[in-house]
This record gives sequence, structure tokens and C-alpha cells, in this order.
Amino acid sequence: MEFILPATVFVLAALGFWGGFSVAYVFAIAIGLWVLLFNSAKKLFAGQFSLDYIAILAMIVALATREFGAGSVVSLMILVSEALEDYSSREAEAALKKFVERIPKTCEVETADGYKKRSIHEIKEGDVIFIRPNEIVPLDGRLVSGRAFMDEANLTGEMEPQSYRKGQLVKSGLINLESSIELKVVGDFSGSTYQKIVNLVQEAKAHPARTVRLAEKYNYPFTAVTLIMAAAAYALSRDPSHFLAVLVIATPCPLLIAAPVSFLGGLNRASRKNIVVKRPAALETLSEVTAIFFDKTGTLTLGEPRLEKVRVLAGGYSEEQLLAAAAAIEMHSLHPLAKAVLRAKAVRRVPEAAATDVHENIGDGIAGKVDGRKYILKKSAAPSDGGIAIDVSARGVLVGQLLFEDEIKSGTGELLKELGKHYAVAVLTGDTKENAEKVLGGLGVSIHARCFPEDKFAIVKAAQQKGGKVMMVGDGLNDAPALALADVGVVFSGSENSASIEAAAVAILSRNVGRVGELLAIANRSTRIARESILWGIGLSVIGMVFAMLGFIPPVTGAILQEGIDASVILNALRSVR
Repeated sequence: MEFILPATVFVLAALGFWGGFSVAYVFAIAIGLWVLLFNSAKKLFAGQFSLDYIAILAMIVALATREFGAGSVVSLMILVSEALEDYSSREAEAALKKFVERIPKTCEVETADGYKKRSIHEIKEGDVIFIRPNEIVPLDGRLVSGRAFMDEANLTGEMEPQSYRKGQLVKSGLINLESSIELKVVGDFSGSTYQKIVNLVQEAKAHPARTVRLAEKYNYPFTAVTLIMAAAAYALSRDPSHFLAVLVIATPCPLLIAAPVSFLGGLNRASRKNIVVKRPAALETLSEVTAIFFDKTGTLTLGEPRLEKVRVLAGGYSEEQLLAAAAAIEMHSLHPLAKAVLRAKAVRRVPEAAATDVHENIGDGIAGKVDGRKYILKKSAAPSDGGIAIDVSARGVLVGQLLFEDEIKSGTGELLKELGKHYAVAVLTGDTKENAEKVLGGLGVSIHARCFPEDKFAIVKAAQQKGGKVMMVGDGLNDAPALALADVGVVFSGSENSASIEAAAVAILSRNVGRVGELLAIANRSTRIARESILWGIGLSVIGMVFAMLGFIPPVTGAILQEGIDASVILNALRSVR
């Protein structure tokens, strides 16, 4: 779609050149003028200075002096440049749409005639709704059922599910893991937690931070020099064609082409490392970043609990015995910690044991008999070392503890220490301060604990208001608002979370945290080459403008010369691919 207008102008210019149809030239110029005037007006209303004023003036002068060939070449160059930019910067909104569509549209609400399916927009505060296992909670509400067991990863990003008791507030966006439950609705859909996340993402995307693009920084002085030289050319010769020749050579294609080509090269280089940069301009912004915020679980850590230690608390037991009994019982559970126990048993090659009479109350522990002895495994209320722990009791006596940690990704420490030399680095986590310090302490980064999506959003916004550019790195739905608000959002997409992937400008298709450092290096190099290419193009244009001003280069030759300058700029910018 982006190339329909450039193709049309090319056909019209060809008809004018080979068919001798002057009116075809005029239409080719008119299309370019209409597009540039419309885009310039939009930029002015947005408080932005356009790059296109020289091209607009060149086409108007070409029409006035009947230099139709030169004018149509300018029109074609500008439209091709804009089409390339639009094509490379186009964002797919489909993932955000899917994110919104994940919100349940209906749910079952209690009525005098039993439960009836209703639109969630019709449900009022005080209504009682019914939620089945594995369903997303659509509205905030207080638990009417005796208890519930919830996956909170959507809101906190943390790996461990949490249990809720009757009367506790259950936020929308959580996933019901146990049997069906009832909630008494608090507020309505528009004020629900899950809808607030959607609103934050949409707000951030609708009001992106204003960025002064690299080309704009050089456009002001270049425009001034061009107008002075064009005026001087006319003053010296009193020939409008000299004035037009200067404008044609000065048409700012090096400014429009150099950065996109260099950044597209950077995109290609990044893709070889499984880094998908969705918008070329993101590389330019990355080169200006001053602060970096990281999510913890799933971003800096693997997001999977790992059994770190088996602690024996009573005589007559060994670590191997406790782990064998726990594994035999946990084999009957789907809890993430149960999986970690089974992995540890396999790694440590603990002998097999069999459990009988196993009974699990989800969120409240699991019990069973091993070798005729009844064991009860229950989450510890206050682990002595922080983190996550399971108490192991036998015959009513606490005999041991299983201590778990989230495993930090390889290279995380080195990355954070290196980034800390050049950027302000902080971690935003839904975990407790104690757990986060246990995993990341000593790495020289500040930690913001117990962060919900709105907290991460607020912290990123506060950093932006202090000046500088902010980069947010995350992986889950709870990171989506902050990813969308940040000047550049980077997501580890292994979670397949469409909302986070859509909100971010960059997706890293691996678990390798070192890719963040490589991304920054690619961005810095691509921006440096883009700047060099722009200056190279401006320098060649100024030399050509001098000869045009002195009458050595006519307008059509100037347009062709400008194409040669563009080619040299593109070749230089392509160095970013290597």
C-alpha cells in the first residue's frame, strides 16, 4: 500500500519523459506537492518542523519555470523516501487487539433464577459472579467462596500462585487455578484492575514521547544554507533555472534516506542475534538512553523455582529421606514448586519412594503417607532465609524445610555491572524486597519491590519527567504499561505474551539476557553511521549547490546528480549491516 503513490508518480514521469506528455509531468509533481503539503501541515499542528520545505519550494519553482522533468524527479524521490519510512515503521496493532480480546466479554452472574450469562459491562457493584477453573477473573471482587488459589503472574509477574480466603479482594486479571469460585463484585468493568492495564497501554501508545529525530537536528542549518545559496544564485544570474538547480540538488534526500537505511542495516544485524526491532527509529532512541529499568522474574531470572536446599530440623531424618518423601507426595501435584521438587530429586538421583493416601488442598498444602509415615507439606509462613520455603511435618512435628530460589540467568551480574557504568539501572519487581535482594543483592542496582503494573508505569513516567530517555526491559503482562510508556520497551518474548510484545519496540527471541547489551551496541553503531552518512550527503550536496549557483549544473542534471549523492549515502549507510 505504501508504494502505490510512488509507483503512480514513476509511471507519470515515464510518460512525460518517453511520451512527451507534459501534463503527465504536471500530475506527477502535483501528487508529490499534495502529499508534502498535507504532511507538513500535520507536522506544524503537532509543533514539529518539516524536512520537506526545500522539496516543496523546488517543485513549485519547477512548475513556474516549466522544468517539469526536474520537478517530477524530486516528487518521485520524496515519495519513495516516505514510503520506505512508512513501510519500515508500520506497527501491527493486531497483538494489542488480541490482548483486549482476552478480557472475558461475558460471565455468569447470580440472579433469582440461578446463574445467567451477562455482558461484563452490565454487571454492577454487589453482583455475585461465577468463575470456573482456568478462567481469567473479569472483574475485581471479594471472595464469597471459602478459598481460592490464583495465578498472579499477569499482575505481579511472580511465579508462585497465591491462596485467597473468604472476604479477600481478588483482582481482575488473575487466573483461577482451583475449583469454581464466587466473587462479589467491587466497582465495575471500567474501574477493574485488568481494564486499567489495557488503558495504561493504550494511553502510552496514544501519547508517545516526542523525539527529535537525527535528520531534524541537521535540517535547520541545512535549510538555511540552501535558501541563502539559492537566493545568491538568482541574485548573481537573474536566471530562475539557477535558483531551481540549487534547490533540486539540496532536496533533503540524504537527510531522509541516510538514517532509515543505516537503521534498517542495524535491524538486519540485530535479527541475526534473534533480536526483532519493530521500528527503525527505536535504534536511534536507544542510542540516547540514560536510564534502564528491568523486570526481575523471567527477565533477569529464569522465572522457574529451583530447590536450593533441604534443611533437616529433627533427628532421625536425612536430606535424602526428606526429599524422597516430598517428591513421592508432590508427584501428585501440579504446583510449580512440586515440579521443582521432582527436578531436584532427578538431579540428585534420590531413590524412588511411593506415596499413598495423598490429599491436596490447593493453596493449603498436600499430605500423604510414605513408608507408613504421614507427611504434610505446607508453604512456610515466614522462611528464616527469606525466599520461598515448604515446611515438612511428620506426625505433627516440623522435621524439615525445602528452600527454593528463582535462578538468575547466566551473565546477569556481568551485564548489570557493565550497564551501571554508563546508565542509571534499576529493577522493578512484584516480589518482596527481601527476595529480590537475595537474588540480585551486590550487583549495584536499586530495587523497587512490590510493584504492580501501575507502579511500574508511574516509576518510568517519573524518570522521563526528570529528562533523558528511558528503556524498560520486561517479559509479562504486568510489564506491558511500562513497556509501552518507555521511550524504548524491550521484551523477552519467550512468554508468548502478546500484550507485552505489542507494547514493546524490541522483542528478544531468547532467554539470553546478554542480548540487551548487544542491542545497545548495535543501536549506538547504527546511529553513529547514520550521522556520518547524513554529514557525507550534506557535504556532497553543498559542493553540488556551489556549482549550480555558479551556473555549471542545470536543473535536470542537478536532479540526476542528487540521485548519485543518494546512492553514495546509501552505500555508506549500509556499513551498519556488517
